Amino acid sequence: MTPELGSKLFDIAYPLFQRISNDDFEYVYRGYFSHNITKKILFLADTNISKVTSQQTLQKRIYYIMVEGLQNITRHQDEIANLNTEKYPGIFAIQKNGERYYISTGNIVANENIPALKEKLDTINSLNPDELKKFHREMLTTGSMSDKGGAGLGLIEMSRKSGNKLLYSFEQLDNEYTYFYLQTLIPNDKNYGATDTEGQTAKGHSSLDSVKQLHKQMNNENLLLYFNGFFNQENLLSLLAIIKGRMNMPLTTIKVSNVMVEMLQNIIKHGDRRTSTSAGVSGVFFMGQTGKEIMLTSGNIIKNEAKDIISERLEFVNGMSKDELSDYYDDILLDFDTADAKKTGLGFSDLRIKSDRPLKYRFMNINEAQQFYILQTAVTIKN
Repeated sequence: MTPELGSKLFDIAYPLFQRISNDDFEYVYRGYFSHNITKKILFLADTNISKVTSQQTLQKRIYYIMVEGLQNITRHQDEIANLNTEKYPGIFAIQKNGERYYISTGNIVANENIPALKEKLDTINSLNPDELKKFHREMLTTGSMSDKGGAGLGLIEMSRKSGNKLLYSFEQLDNEYTYFYLQTLIPNDKNYGATDTEGQTAKGHSSLDSVKQLHKQMNNENLLLYFNGFFNQENLLSLLAIIKGRMNMPLTTIKVSNVMVEMLQNIIKHGDRRTSTSAGVSGVFFMGQTGKEIMLTSGNIIKNEAKDIISERLEFVNGMSKDELSDYYDDILLDFDTADAKKTGLGFSDLRIKSDRPLKYRFMNINEAQQFYILQTAVTIKN
């Protein structure tokens, strides 16, 4: 029997996955941004993009704009002294609609800096490509657009590299801070240089609105980290590095990392290959804090016929005591005749041992052939 589902985070897994799929999200990260974490995010996103498009110039434009967008987040963080990044986490998202890519960022800014920032953006958006090129040369010479030297030039380059206007929005939070959302539309090689009126009107605003709504929901649920995209062995290590950079509790971080490895492997092992791509298995993974526990939740699509098999293994593992589970695990490891550890429930046994609690799970029917499979466990915070 499925363990009691007491965590609210469990209930939002599928709605979040649906929202992200419907809004064409390919990659979403919500959490704390440091220079080290942004490197890992860039590697993850770039690896996935390079597997789904062969257009080299498009890949380079996307990568450059990702770099500038992430630097924009960290710049604004650095500008605010003693900023509580736990309270005001940022967001980075990639959406793909047809051959268009949307790169969106959201980060906190001080209210007093908004007029100057808005003036920069409006100035950039008012210029045609030739005027923008000339303006860029002038800023390189004078540096007058930004007191810090980089922010204004970065925005100019984002507009130049994309060939489109910069879509932006401000959402005031209180008397001190506002969330600044920025989106850049990047067309494919064929359409580059042409004015994309569709992307800059209804579709662009709809896309940016979906990012803002998703960010708000994640903030309301106090998600420490959220990742949506394609999972494979290559990006597993980068995700682990992000976790280690995201948390500052050594003992808890080690245990969370160990549990996370098993949960990500679970997505890769059981994901329905019919909905996978060369970039990996589509899924969602997020962490949230509830009291003294870090809740880890994963979700991915599986074949209908896999439901009973997975459920049986989970029930078997959940039904054992700690000592029984330890003995069973050791027996599997010493059974050299077992060709496929996946058939023995070794991963589930390992996951339960590392988390030291029963595994929660749920299956949600998608269609006649597929189920959405949610798995959750927790780690107790240790100082």
